[in-house]
Amino acid sequence: MQRRHALVVGQLTGVWLLGSAGLPSAVGVVLVAAFARSTAGLVVGGAVVAGTFLLVLWLIVKATAPASVLGGTTGRQVWWVLLVLGFGVALWGFGWALTDEAGLGVSRNGALTLLCSGIPFALVAGVLLRGWPIRLTAAGTLVALVAAGLVALARSAPALPPVAALPDDPPYVVSIPGYRPTDPSFGGVVGTRTFTPTDPAAIPQLRWITVVAYARQYAVTDPGPCGETAYDSSLRIAECTAEPDGWVYRRGVVEHGYQITSGQTLVVVAGPHVVDRQVLRAAAATVHPASPAELTALSFEEQQGIFFASSPGYILRKQGIPPGVRLEPSDPAASPQSVVIDVFSDLSEDTCGAATCTSEPGGLLYRRTEDTHGYVIARGHANVYAMGGLRVDKALLRQAALDARPATEDELRRSLPPPPPLSKNAMSRLRDWLRG
Repeated sequence: MQRRHALVVGQLTGVWLLGSAGLPSAVGVVLVAAFARSTAGLVVGGAVVAGTFLLVLWLIVKATAPASVLGGTTGRQVWWVLLVLGFGVALWGFGWALTDEAGLGVSRNGALTLLCSGIPFALVAGVLLRGWPIRLTAAGTLVALVAAGLVALARSAPALPPVAALPDDPPYVVSIPGYRPTDPSFGGVVGTRTFTPTDPAAIPQLRWITVVAYARQYAVTDPGPCGETAYDSSLRIAECTAEPDGWVYRRGVVEHGYQITSGQTLVVVAGPHVVDRQVLRAAAATVHPASPAELTALSFEEQQGIFFASSPGYILRKQGIPPGVRLEPSDPAASPQSVVIDVFSDLSEDTCGAATCTSEPGGLLYRRTEDTHGYVIARGHANVYAMGGLRVDKALLRQAALDARPATEDELRRSLPPPPPLSKNAMSRLRDWLRG
């Protein structure tokens, strides 16, 4: 009896030592071969590891054959070796993944790794020992450990995704009465960079008049008052109304205007609906082929087929696609940008640049350009700007510059994009299943 007990202890100890010391070493060998990117090294390393395990297990079962129900013959001993190795490795891998996913920290502790790595092999060998009491004890221990691991997994919290790094120099944010930031990620009311009025009616509508010429050879003839129409015109699909003097007014979904015939050219004068119909008609009445001096003034350089027009309160700009000209309001206060506020900071020592600047009490610098004005104030090593269009109240910009402050940590974290979701592995899906 004492000899049998000694064989049992010897077999379980040998198997446990093989799993505790041999398996982590074997994993290290395989990883080194994998990182070396050597297929031959990986194959050879894997073969050496598998061969070593099979040999050691064979020696263990040969030396302790009477202790196992599979130790009587060579064939049964081979089955013992395969069962202990196969189930031992499978249970070891399952336990490693489960404890990692449950956050138990076994794999991060060297002593626990050495202690626990051999347990699956010893328990599988225990199930194959002679005598039902010890076999049931090993099986019960195995079931209890797996159940405890599953409970720990079900109660564990999923791993948090990586947190994006916060900037060393946070942006300056502010809340401006009557305005909202176009980027609401800092909290909706508080923001940085571009601010627009909360009342859409306070934003001037965009106005322009385009003058574009088209070859008549590509025109189409529509029924009714539209008649001959430039095929690629913005007014190609429009409702047409004949006016008493023979002009044809065209109203599309987005734009409206007139078409003028000049020799073999059709010239379309159009603008958004906010531009008055009579303004477009008056501009169309001034359409004429651009002179060499006019072409040079807008840098058209030898480009042919360009027509110009004029309208009070508008200035000409070059338009690239389609080639032509664009009349825009000459008053900067008439554009939507005239009511926009921009709050930002920089490290430049030249805060004035090409602008006109005036120092004011409290360390403020009033800064004005052709179409913007606002304030600059030094905050440590940074200069904070609150610049706005010409229709923005000067006092409002002054207060925005004074109120601007570095974003808090909570505001920064709120503004960062959400981290990418973690990919689901087998253990995380098992946790979800356990939780129902």
